[in-house]
Amino acid sequence: MYRIYLMQVVFVGLISVVLWLFYGQTAALSSLAAAAIYLIPNIYFASRALKHRNDDSARHVLAQLYVSEIWKMGMTALLFAAVFMLVRPLSPFSLFGTYILLHLTGWVAQVMLNNRFQKL
Repeated sequence: MYRIYLMQVVFVGLISVVLWLFYGQTAALSSLAAAAIYLIPNIYFASRALKHRNDDSARHVLAQLYVSEIWKMGMTALLFAAVFMLVRPLSPFSLFGTYILLHLTGWVAQVMLNNRFQKL
C-alpha cells in the first residue's frame, strides 16, 4: 500500500511542477493542497485498518475497517473545508483535478501492482 502512496507523491510532484511552469504558483500550491487532502486521510486509513493481527477476529477487523473509513471521510471533509477557508488564492480546477487524478492513479496502481489480478 505504501508503494502506491509513494508513487502518488512522485506523481503529484510532477503535476505541481508542470502546473507551476505553465499556470503559475497558485495552481501548483492548489495541487499540493489536493495532495495533502488526499494522502493524509488515506495514509491514516491504511495505517489503522491494515494493522490487524492474525489473532484478531473477523468481526474486529471489519469494525476497524468501518471505523477507519468513517474517520477518513471526516478528515477529508475537514481538510477540504480548511483549504477553502484558509488558502487564498485558490485554483479550484487544480485542486479538484489533482484530487481526482490521485484517485485514478491509486486505482490504476493497485491493478498494476496486484499480480493475482493480472493472471485472471
